[in-house]
Amino acid sequence: MALLAHDAADLVDQLILLTRRLADLAERQAALFEASRFAEAGPLTDEAARLAATYQMESRRISANPGMLADAPDVLKQTLKSETERFRAAMTAHERVLERQRLLAEGLVRAIAEEAVAARPTPVAYGPGAVVRRDTSAVALDRRA
Repeated sequence: MALLAHDAADLVDQLILLTRRLADLAERQAALFEASRFAEAGPLTDEAARLAATYQMESRRISANPGMLADAPDVLKQTLKSETERFRAAMTAHERVLERQRLLAEGLVRAIAEEAVAARPTPVAYGPGAVVRRDTSAVALDRRA
């Protein structure tokens, strides 16, 4: 979805609102992830994805034609700059929280897999009283997953 603006000031004003909403969503999701309330963050993802697509499309359009914003008032440009900095900070915090949660989940899975392997009986195949047991359980840990 593209932004439809009457002039440069209207376009900058819409970009401010879009950027502000994206920053709000990123901050809200990061807070929910931090609190391990992932289910509550789910509904925000659809809106964030739609708005991010619009943001990306508008950013490309403006990059291709920077003069589009030339006639906008300086106060609006400064507000857009401030909101963009806030959005970048929110995305950095969002990324940190996701990375922390990913590491936590990987550590938990690794610990469970190691515990499962340690709990398996060790077959004794050589020596007096050796019994060859066929271990039919399997534990696989894929570090790339």
